[in-house]
Amino acid sequence: MVDLITDTSLDVTDQDRAQSYVVFRLGGEGYALEVMRVQEVLDMRSMTEVPGGPKYLLGVINLRGHVVPVYDLRTPFGLVKDQNPSRAPCVLIVESSVGSDAQITGLLVDRVSDVLEIPPDEIQPSPRLGLGKATPFVRGLIRHQDAFLLVLDVDRIFSTLGSLNGEGA
Repeated sequence: MVDLITDTSLDVTDQDRAQSYVVFRLGGEGYALEVMRVQEVLDMRSMTEVPGGPKYLLGVINLRGHVVPVYDLRTPFGLVKDQNPSRAPCVLIVESSVGSDAQITGLLVDRVSDVLEIPPDEIQPSPRLGLGKATPFVRGLIRHQDAFLLVLDVDRIFSTLGSLNGEGA
């Protein structure tokens, strides 16, 4: 008779593995998005404005034959636009899910600064108050250097922006 003993201390579930986050700056604040949601980072390029679009929709870009809307989160987050940026902004191309639809969207950010590996137990729950207008979009906080990074919930951002606009983002 053979006894099978399983050592569960060696099992690593998806929840226990460190996840990679793209770190970016927006309006002087640090934010993080899961790397798996970011498809690419683009230098700012010319955009076509959308007349009558919501004020947080900067316009659309042509990305390899696909029309991609680009949003500025400063407006829904209540951040002031930097009038004299030290460098040109860039666009994060992200994948979001609103309902059962997957969408490719651009987010204008001041700069992408890093990619970090963060174990799930280092992500702290976000406080209910104190994050201003960004509060509903933040799903956690990561302590990084001498500050916190706000971990954004991409799906919540776009479902909220879509409901503010009265249509899908």
